Amino acid sequence: MTKKMSSKKNITKLLFDKYYQNLCYFAYTLLGDKVLSEDFVQDAFCSLNDNLETLVPNEKVYKGFLYTAVKNKILNYHRRSKVELKYHKLKPFDELLDLDFDNAIIKSETISEINALIEKLPNACQQIFKLYYLEGFSTKEVAAELNLSVNTIKTQKLRGIRYIQSNLNPEYFALFLFVIK
Repeated sequence: MTKKMSSKKNITKLLFDKYYQNLCYFAYTLLGDKVLSEDFVQDAFCSLNDNLETLVPNEKVYKGFLYTAVKNKILNYHRRSKVELKYHKLKPFDELLDLDFDNAIIKSETISEINALIEKLPNACQQIFKLYYLEGFSTKEVAAELNLSVNTIKTQKLRGIRYIQSNLNPEYFALFLFVIK
């Protein structure tokens, strides 16, 4: 394998590790189908790999390319589905204008940033935060699960929220509050 091919493979792998989950979430919010979302994201990475040498070597360019590739896959899928439904005279999908790509990207990026911050919480606080906010346990259930007092759970939840609030981009905090409710 040549050095150029190895470098190309490394770049694609790094980008895959960093953006795969965000892109899958982005696609899922627009499609509601996990498998199809993963397929579109994998196709986007294949397309990136094929076009890597023609792109400006910049992470923001690569990220934009990936989001655009996924968005285009979704648009093409909806167009194709709409034509198929029209052909079969079934009720058509909502208009493509109803797909809100910008908000889906923002939500995907916010979730990614929140997950990164959760991973930086101390272990006990992180465990409580995940059980309460991500798993949907009640305060009493978390206390019983971890054999801790209800007051300890409340204190740790508050510490976690304060940490995230102080470290999360202020533009994303309102969305964060909406997501955890």
